[in-house]
Amino acid sequence: MAVWPKQMMAMSGEGRGHLSPVGALDGTDVQHVDLCALARHAVALLHATGHVEPAEVQLELPDEPVFARVSRRRMEQVMLHLLTSAVEARRSAEASARAVRLTVEPQDDFGDYGPTFRLRYVSGVQEPHDALRSASAEGLTAARELVELLGGSFAVKGHGLTGSTVTVSVELPDQGTASW
Repeated sequence: MAVWPKQMMAMSGEGRGHLSPVGALDGTDVQHVDLCALARHAVALLHATGHVEPAEVQLELPDEPVFARVSRRRMEQVMLHLLTSAVEARRSAEASARAVRLTVEPQDDFGDYGPTFRLRYVSGVQEPHDALRSASAEGLTAARELVELLGGSFAVKGHGLTGSTVTVSVELPDQGTASW
């Protein structure tokens, strides 16, 4: 059985045993980050470390970069937590036919919403709020805390008659590039 990255990778400089806690990172490393490149990197990292099989995650990315002014390390932690939680939930639901889908969308031209990314996956939970109490809840909770520290919004929704398909949406604040 694979060890999940939240148990084995460090994103701050304090060692290579685990992800650093949410409060351990300060906000001084805010920069313009391409969310598409970051998504590719997170999936490649999970593939390389053997935590995710190549067919388990599908990326739906626009042709142009999607920039957000955030902490790269925190955003990478958000993606890693969300991806591992989604794959774990998918595996526990034994949904081998459907992959976890990670979609990145740019902010709208009018500044109504900021850059967004969504994970859609099959889960064994019946209600969306049960996703936060499931086996993958630790990763979702950590991701929610990080997103809120970044000033973004985090939502979990269930779809379908049984609520077995879960969508996790992360919307970051308006990046100040509205056309108006």
